[in-house]
Amino acid sequence: MYGIICCPKCRFVTGIDLQFKSKKCIKCNYNINLKKVRIIFKTEDNNELGDLIKDAKKRVESGNLFVNSQ
Repeated sequence: MYGIICCPKCRFVTGIDLQFKSKKCIKCNYNINLKKVRIIFKTEDNNELGDLIKDAKKRVESGNLFVNSQ
């Protein structure tokens, strides 16, 4: 299963594989503990990750990250 998270330090949005315990942010090099961050989206299909990352980036920029924007 895959997920979309936002780095708590620099707010960079990235896709992750949820089977791991941590992820290093490729922008600021911060070690993100996946148990302590909120997962924005979850999906089984890695082909959807690109569209979900774009949507999550728009939500981070507008400030309504966890509110349904529809």
